[in-house]
Amino acid sequence: MPDLVEFELMRPAQIVEARRRCPIAYLPIGPLEWHGPHLPLGTDGIHAHWIAVEVARRVGGVVLPPYFLGTDTVRPTDGPQGVRPLGFKGDERIVGMDFPDNPVKSLYIEEGAFAVVVREIIRLIKLDPYRLVLIINGHGAPNHVRALRRLAAEESDLPRVRVVYETASSSAPPPLDPGHAERGETALIMSAVPGSVDVKTLPPKESPLRYRDYGIVNGSAFDGRPTLDFAVPRDSDPRYATSEEGAAMLAREIERLVTQVRKYLAETVS
Repeated sequence: MPDLVEFELMRPAQIVEARRRCPIAYLPIGPLEWHGPHLPLGTDGIHAHWIAVEVARRVGGVVLPPYFLGTDTVRPTDGPQGVRPLGFKGDERIVGMDFPDNPVKSLYIEEGAFAVVVREIIRLIKLDPYRLVLIINGHGAPNHVRALRRLAAEESDLPRVRVVYETASSSAPPPLDPGHAERGETALIMSAVPGSVDVKTLPPKESPLRYRDYGIVNGSAFDGRPTLDFAVPRDSDPRYATSEEGAAMLAREIERLVTQVRKYLAETVS
């Protein structure tokens, strides 16, 4: 497979030839969102695009630029996704990861507007004779995921074209606990985009990383099971992340998606 699969870098004849060989268009999506002081705000879209490019190099097709689009919603008071398990009093109005002390706000789009924009992008892709449009999502907000799954179902037009939803992430291996801007996500970006991560912006390792202070959260806290001190545990601490473990995680994600895309292709293109 050719190395050049990025739509924005290709000339028309290259796109036509790539589509002829393998009629897949990859659509990577993720918001510009707070990911702690140590990660770029484009982490989700960067991750989705990086994975899509590597999969396309192995399977074929073309990869659209990363669309830095995403939605989130007001957090409930208690329980999964709630504000109290994150160490807040419970009366704060918090949308997604925009904690009160963050110096930069995320660029979330209202859910309805987000769905309209993504639907229009899919519609434009479908004007060309692709047989498979693969949404690669990098953002975990439940309403964001629901919107993309719904669009994939609604915009499929079988047998002409199939639209499918996939996430860039796969389950992190023990002892990593997938959450937000924690060790696993930090390791991924360390490996994918060297130089874009700066853990020196975080306090020394002996200082606790409290959820509310840094916007870094381990997965069990999102599930309503925080640590006793509302701080990131050692296993999820981004200060212990390495590019090597990130590379291993990325390799697993690529392998999983290559297998899945080949399955979709066999089912769709006869």
